[in-house]
Amino acid sequence: MKIIDQRYLDSGNRYSTQPCLLSILEIGTVSDQATLRLQKRLDAILPGLRRLRGLVGKRADQVPAVVELVQQTAIELRRLALNEVTLGFVGVVPRMAGRYRLVLPYSAESAAAPSVALATQLVDALLAGRAFNLKAGLARLRALADRRRKPRDYLMQTARTILMSVIPRKTFSMPSIFNVSMPSSSAAASS
Repeated sequence: MKIIDQRYLDSGNRYSTQPCLLSILEIGTVSDQATLRLQKRLDAILPGLRRLRGLVGKRADQVPAVVELVQQTAIELRRLALNEVTLGFVGVVPRMAGRYRLVLPYSAESAAAPSVALATQLVDALLAGRAFNLKAGLARLRALADRRRKPRDYLMQTARTILMSVIPRKTFSMPSIFNVSMPSSSAAASS
């Protein structure tokens, strides 16, 4: 499973009135039994996932259940890390077998793509039977959310403080109209 393409869509797009992240996901064949085992493991790791069964809308009947699980996992990870609840859409990519479209509205652009990447990594690890450090992934998403929430005023304050220390107040003065010497019209005409 891998993310083939991602792009950010402005608000008022064909999927939502909010800005969205459109991801194209390539999925290999996953058996129904493997999907059921995956769903049980995901429910054990992310108990809130059970509530999300209806928050992902399908655009086609050919979408495998594992694609919906990836989308639901991304939504649940964002809920846990960013306290952001959204709904998503999944659908097939026309004329491209094994590729699926995942649409996820967002309010934090910096954390939208990492949440989908984290969801695919988690699903891949669980399908392969490997352990996955979910706490570290959620900590990264929270760090992205905290970075987004911090005010950026301190950069301007620092620049202002540096400027004040470089230019002493004594030497800074405004020119006066009485101190300006204007060239004569004959000197300007000769040059």
